[in-house]
Amino acid sequence: MTKTAIIIGANSDIAKGIMPMLEADGYELVKVFRQTDPMFIYDENIEWDLLISFIGTVAPVQIWEPMPLEDWIYSIKTNLHAPFGYLQIAWPSHKPNASVCFFAGSNPQMIMPGYSAYHTGKMALLKLVEQLDYETPDAKFFALGPGIVLTKIHKPSMTWENPKLKAALESGKSTPIEDVYDSLMWCVGQDKAVVGGRNICVSDLRGDRGALAQRLRENPDLFKLRRVE
Repeated sequence: MTKTAIIIGANSDIAKGIMPMLEADGYELVKVFRQTDPMFIYDENIEWDLLISFIGTVAPVQIWEPMPLEDWIYSIKTNLHAPFGYLQIAWPSHKPNASVCFFAGSNPQMIMPGYSAYHTGKMALLKLVEQLDYETPDAKFFALGPGIVLTKIHKPSMTWENPKLKAALESGKSTPIEDVYDSLMWCVGQDKAVVGGRNICVSDLRGDRGALAQRLRENPDLFKLRRVE
């Protein structure tokens, strides 16, 4: 049976790395670019098993006080509103038990100066993932945190003090795209009780995956936004 994956933000460098792997695994791809009118997904009633949103921006990287409001809002729209909007258009033609993956970005919960817009948009996206998963019994939603993959999305940070990015650049080490894809497919293969509503990081899957799946199944609060007391 043919599997169909909708790729939102197909110009993303991570998307470009992952798409050939999806095709090799038997997925038929429907690619949506920034300049594409996504209504074709709805108009043509394209039935899909997997939707992956790669849309996001790190920019603007700047202290909030002098930042123009429209620049801050643009980041929120790109990291939160746009992925949700594309999902709404595609949603009527999802297949039962479909999977939806939003990319969480590289460690948005870390507090660093200059990233108020990016971190706010991405953290709101993580709460959206949990809410959508809770409200949708016939599909699972999850976020995937790839860690730092050295792509063009980090360009706005190149003149800013970002310790994790600096360390990755100096060492030349970043998350291999194969690890990102392997983690994605692990999540797709799990049931809703294991990954639904959660932010799964590639680094989480470098240990005992069976033990991790059991922990997640037993504790519905793990890998979700929660107050710590």
